[in-house]
Amino acid sequence: MPDLTEKSISKALRLYQSEQEGRFGELFSGESYQKLRPAAVIIPLLEHENRWYVLLTRRSEKLLEHRGQVAFPGGAMESRDNDLRTTALREMHEEIGIDPEHVLILGELADMPVITGYLVRIIVGKIPWPYELTINQDEVERVFIVPLNWLADPNHRTIRYRSYAGREFPVIFFDDYEGQQLWGASAEMMMTLLSALGLDDPDKNE
Repeated sequence: MPDLTEKSISKALRLYQSEQEGRFGELFSGESYQKLRPAAVIIPLLEHENRWYVLLTRRSEKLLEHRGQVAFPGGAMESRDNDLRTTALREMHEEIGIDPEHVLILGELADMPVITGYLVRIIVGKIPWPYELTINQDEVERVFIVPLNWLADPNHRTIRYRSYAGREFPVIFFDDYEGQQLWGASAEMMMTLLSALGLDDPDKNE
């Protein structure tokens, strides 16, 4: 796995975003995409014991959407939000108590449509660690961190097919980590980050 720094991650994200811009023009011209509600998540990166980690949450069983699933902090854009970065930072603060002023934004990834009717902006930020979290139990059941090199290892993920609206779709499932499993849209977002950082190719992870 290559050595990663804040600078190298930011550069990789800028290059990836630039490469992706042209690919989404046709998608966004479709009427169905215009109806999607804007939302944002933040992929929180952190350094711990000289290794990079990703922070994940397990959503509360009390929620109506994606309850009990492993996910990144985030949610729908509200009228009070200046932009989607504000949305992601506000949601992370509301869910787990990380002050937006303590977050270093490293960049953004492609917008991702999800089947629940949202168009999700993926923000990537670095958070200080350790950090005294304040968990909103109505929204989040658990918070945990996973080593980035574990997520980059292709031996820790598989593709399964699930039925939706009469069709079969490939879905990414990561192996359980500390009893928690990342899958579905959040797993796709994780793979987008790994791709941007050049970590989705096993030959680059040696």
